[in-house]
Amino acid sequence: MGRHSLSYIAAQQDDSTTGSTAGSAAGYVGRVGLLAVALGIGAAVAGGTAIASADTSSGADSDSSSTQSSDHSRTTKSSSTRPSENTTKADTAAEDDPGSPPSSSLNGVRGSDRDDRTAAESEARVDVDEVPEEEAAQVDVAEEEAPQAPSPDDETATEYGDIGKWMLDSGGDIADYGGLPYEGRTVLEAINVVIVDPTSRSSLEATWRLNAAMRRAGFPPRLIHSTGFRGLIDGERYRQQPRGLLVGYSDDFFLLPNNHGRIFGPDPVETASGYVWTGSFSTEEFVFYQGLPRHGYVSSNVARDALAAELIASGRATSGGMVSLGNAYNTDTTTTGDHDGYAVVVTLNGLRAVNAANTATALAEREAGNSRECVTADAPALSCTVR
Repeated sequence: MGRHSLSYIAAQQDDSTTGSTAGSAAGYVGRVGLLAVALGIGAAVAGGTAIASADTSSGADSDSSSTQSSDHSRTTKSSSTRPSENTTKADTAAEDDPGSPPSSSLNGVRGSDRDDRTAAESEARVDVDEVPEEEAAQVDVAEEEAPQAPSPDDETATEYGDIGKWMLDSGGDIADYGGLPYEGRTVLEAINVVIVDPTSRSSLEATWRLNAAMRRAGFPPRLIHSTGFRGLIDGERYRQQPRGLLVGYSDDFFLLPNNHGRIFGPDPVETASGYVWTGSFSTEEFVFYQGLPRHGYVSSNVARDALAAELIASGRATSGGMVSLGNAYNTDTTTTGDHDGYAVVVTLNGLRAVNAANTATALAEREAGNSRECVTADAPALSCTVR
């Protein structure tokens, strides 16, 4: 009969009923799946794998048929985050301690983990009164022994005045051997010589006597040594001696290992008359660094002792001992080499003392069979004769 027959209409109604039933079943299964997911997340929160305040019921709230289940889930969360009477007392005590974290910061943490964290934090807090006195003393000693970073203005008070600890470059910084490292570390050039001139009456006279003594000791000014350095004495920066371009005091040719240095002053000594000089001396050797010819550091003590010995042997000076300047400095990146923090002190002799020493030497040589008498340039009253 077509679409309008009774049998056709009945068949269509049966199909509609069946489809509706199937759709309803599918929707039910979907809602059950969403509810299962929501309950799974809620269980994870209760087990400590998520923060208690996380909203795990948003998926269930989207369906009106699961309202009761979601309300039950929120009720369960609220009851799980409410502290018991025992926990409240513990949290209150912790909040009274300013070193403890607030109790709210532990929300959502499992009870065992929370206890472990609290115990660990308690162990981490060390009471000062509980530290043994011996250990505390060792810590204080270690802090005191830590080397203080050097400064260009460092000085040490001595009987000769306030002596600067370092040789300074033209920029006012501590000289560092032109940036050439020693054993992988930066070299700081320390003051290690103090020369006292007790008789000179002017800086010009003191300068003349210094250079005469250095020549006589075998340390004349020689070429191919960097210049432009300064030294600090009594808060004043003095230019170097010898003067001139690429000139320094040295006991040998610049291509050979040699003891060399610069001297600074003169500064009036802490007496009625006289002057004081300071110097920085080191042993160097000719090297190639980064493809360029350079002078590399070898030693500080060797050059210091060699200069003092030659000045004394020449009769131009007498030994004044050693003075501590406290300028030895060694770290992983910086060093003063073998410098021990002391400066050698030599006192220049007056003209009378020089003449007397030369006369005594001449007499000794005559008695030994040598008839030649040698005198110094600054003692014109005597002459050299050969008989």
